[in-house]
Amino acid sequence: MNEYSDACCVRCAYFRPSDALTGLCHRYPPLFAGDSSPREAHHWRHPVVGPHGWCGEYRSAPASQISSSGVTS
Repeated sequence: MNEYSDACCVRCAYFRPSDALTGLCHRYPPLFAGDSSPREAHHWRHPVVGPHGWCGEYRSAPASQISSSGVTS
C-alpha cells in the first residue's frame, strides 16, 4: 500500500461521506461545535474531512464498505 495515496480518508473505516467533496470522520465521538444553533443536536459534530486527507489514524475499511468509486457507505 502506498502510504500517501491509499491511506486516505475516503478509504478509511471511519469515513462517512456527507457530499461529493467532504465527509465526516467517525474515529472519535462528536466534538462540541459551539452554540450557534438553539437546537441541542447542532452543538455536536464529527470533524469534516476531505476525501484525500490523512490524519495518521487510518484504518483500512472492509472491502464491503468501499464502493467501486472508492467512497465508503
